[in-house]
Amino acid sequence: MFYLILQIAFLLSIAVVIGLILGWWAHGRTSQSMPPGKELGDNPFDARFRLEQCHRDNAALRRELKETEERVDKLNARLDHTPQQDNDLLERLETYEIRVQALMEDLQMRDDTIAVLEQELEEMRQARNKA
Repeated sequence: MFYLILQIAFLLSIAVVIGLILGWWAHGRTSQSMPPGKELGDNPFDARFRLEQCHRDNAALRRELKETEERVDKLNARLDHTPQQDNDLLERLETYEIRVQALMEDLQMRDDTIAVLEQELEEMRQARNKA
């Protein structure tokens, strides 16, 4: 039984090594065949799709941020009406505040991405109009 386990482990390790070698080789071939800066492609439909996806993600994040801010406001109101400090309430409030901060940072990154994609799309339109 021990021999069988060793044999399976050996064959699996050989398969992993072969997979890593093939992955490294294939990655090297694809990155060499593309000129620098052309990884994203020049297709305006792809750029428009990425831009629309970012807008949808951005809207979803804004909704989630608004809901979380409303929860924070409710917890703050409940905390103000509580005569004594409720540790569970304070912990939940801190958790929501951290979540709001993370959502705001994520939203800022998405806004930056949208600005870059809009600029990319505009450059593609100008290049297509010149041609």
